[in-house]
Amino acid sequence: AASAAGVDGVLVVDYPPEAAQAQTDCFKSHGLAPIFLIAPTTTPARIASVSNIASGYLYYVSIKGITGAATLDVSAVAEKLNLIRSMTDLPLGVGFGISSPKAAAAVAKLADAVVIGSKLIQILESNDAQNRIQAVSDFVAQVRDAIDAR
Repeated sequence: AASAAGVDGVLVVDYPPEAAQAQTDCFKSHGLAPIFLIAPTTTPARIASVSNIASGYLYYVSIKGITGAATLDVSAVAEKLNLIRSMTDLPLGVGFGISSPKAAAAVAKLADAVVIGSKLIQILESNDAQNRIQAVSDFVAQVRDAIDAR
């Protein structure tokens, strides 16, 4: 049903690759890419294991802790992405800790995709119903401009 609806991939969280083979085989048989997370603490052996079972792209969690709660260290992200790239040809998306156009532009220099979640939720929560769409649109436009200007 997901494939028929146009879904390209499924982000798999908290599912160890050792236990996910049947699930990923099912996804792939329906044209869905199983997308796994890699954290700053993920070991090279674990990156290899995840890379072997994933498809679509890998989602790098750029900070330790919960999304929206820590400061992004772009040099640490670059270092880890270099390691991951040495182990896979999959595109790399980076998320967590990206809460400004400046941060998005910095990550866009390093990654194939930039993922912003918590900041958008904050914008939605801090605006009334009449202004939410415009506030999100304004923020996304600022992010797009910052990425394009890099």
